[in-house]
Amino acid sequence: MSPDNDTPAWLRPARAEFARLQTGAEQDAVLLAHLTEQQQQLRACRIAAEAADAHEARWLRLLAWGSGALGATAAVLLTAMLLLDPPGTQIAQAAPAGSGFIPLVPEGEFRAALSAPRSAAVWLQPTELPRERLALLGLPFDAARADETVRAELMLNPSGQVLAVRILN
Repeated sequence: MSPDNDTPAWLRPARAEFARLQTGAEQDAVLLAHLTEQQQQLRACRIAAEAADAHEARWLRLLAWGSGALGATAAVLLTAMLLLDPPGTQIAQAAPAGSGFIPLVPEGEFRAALSAPRSAAVWLQPTELPRERLALLGLPFDAARADETVRAELMLNPSGQVLAVRILN
């Protein structure tokens, strides 16, 4: 029984057109060879990308270890510095006796500003500071009154840098 006998008459022209448009065995072989070549190229690209990713991952691992070692070294050095010379020891020694000023700069810079010639004298500027600033200066403060202000005097050098602060109330 031939396939034409099974097909209704109204579908035979479409069947003939479809048979005419269908590719031959040579075209199928060329298409298959082309697809195989593309697949091999994709595999080669994937292998190269995996190798690059492995190299990048190794580089990032080395960077992470180096950063960790640097951070640990910095932490050890900072701890040693704080244990050997706790903050506030130089400030307490630097303030002239009875002045009430708390230096905010290194001792040498504070002493140099105080002993400078008269043309480079320090200035005193009255101000009000938030009470929370007392904690930053190492002074006790009541957290319940943190929103209140404290009267103070700032000691400034002529360039405007704050050298010390004196709490007035």
